[in-house]
Amino acid sequence: MERTERLAALELFFECSAAEAEMLNDAMSFAVYRHKSVLMHQGDPCAKAWIVLDGLAQMHVIGSDGQTQLLAAHGPGELFGALLSESIVVSDIIAQNQLTVLEASTAKLRLLVDEQVRISSGLARILARQYNAMLDRMAARVTLTAIGRVYAELLNEAANGSTISPPPVVAALGLKAQTTRETASRAINALVRRGIVSRDSQKLVINSRSLLEDLVV
Repeated sequence: MERTERLAALELFFECSAAEAEMLNDAMSFAVYRHKSVLMHQGDPCAKAWIVLDGLAQMHVIGSDGQTQLLAAHGPGELFGALLSESIVVSDIIAQNQLTVLEASTAKLRLLVDEQVRISSGLARILARQYNAMLDRMAARVTLTAIGRVYAELLNEAANGSTISPPPVVAALGLKAQTTRETASRAINALVRRGIVSRDSQKLVINSRSLLEDLVV
């Protein structure tokens, strides 16, 4: 990703000026992680923060029973890591597909937040959006069926469009929906049979968003 593209993304994410985006970019380094790369392990000390430019960072927690659960997933425009103070990582942080990020030391990010009002307000807006998304996922876990959660996650991944490219990994989709890979696979296959979605090796296309929305129950 070129410098001009990174600056445009930072302006958009933080809703800040070009000069403030330059400050953020200068404090951060550009990094690309391959699919399934582990950025941090559960229990590691962390003094770094990341903002996602492209791809997905998943937070996997290993419970007392040894089972892996998806705690959160962060996509473009979202922040994760030790944002304002050094901390212990509560989950494994794993790249899903190719993950492109800007990363900064916690100390540098804290200095910018303390000194630049628009950057701090932009950070607050980003975290508020992430908080609301987390609440939505928690509410879905309580109120929706497992298949309904799979369909809700498909809609989330498509955002306001109809195409998910590359197509979602079924196992990862199941984790995000807090269900099994088998349930997620059955749910998607049912959509394909009904023509509500179509998929190939490059993409998944939602052919009827309204019909899919009706199945989120």
